[in-house]
Amino acid sequence: MRNSETVWTFKTARFTVALSISYDYGYRYDGDDENGETQALLDAGDMVAFDSCVTVELDGIEISADHLGGSVYYEGDVPQFWTAHRDSDPYNRNCTLYRDEMRAKTGHECAICHYFPDMVKQAISEARTSLTDLPYLRAA
Repeated sequence: MRNSETVWTFKTARFTVALSISYDYGYRYDGDDENGETQALLDAGDMVAFDSCVTVELDGIEISADHLGGSVYYEGDVPQFWTAHRDSDPYNRNCTLYRDEMRAKTGHECAICHYFPDMVKQAISEARTSLTDLPYLRAA
């Protein structure tokens, strides 16, 4: 069973960039879960799995999209998927300065990965590529 919803949008006069998530209630966890704890949390509803799609529309017509499947979050933490990259704690953001500082503090590499900003960037890049030769867009 899937339940889809648009959870984030950015609009201009003619363009809309949106993030939709589709919950996957029958998801079988395929990550590192040796003791089955994650799957048990999914089965109990404490964690949820969802697929994400960032779309770019021009005048209501989809011109590009980027997809990511199999995200697993605690049920109440799902909004972190699209908000965590702007965390008030700079050590939780994608920021080279803080990653270097964190490496100096801990003595090891630090990788902070937020998929959402990259999905937006990819969808917009594909939209720009698909629109480079459309003269009506420049004339409008």
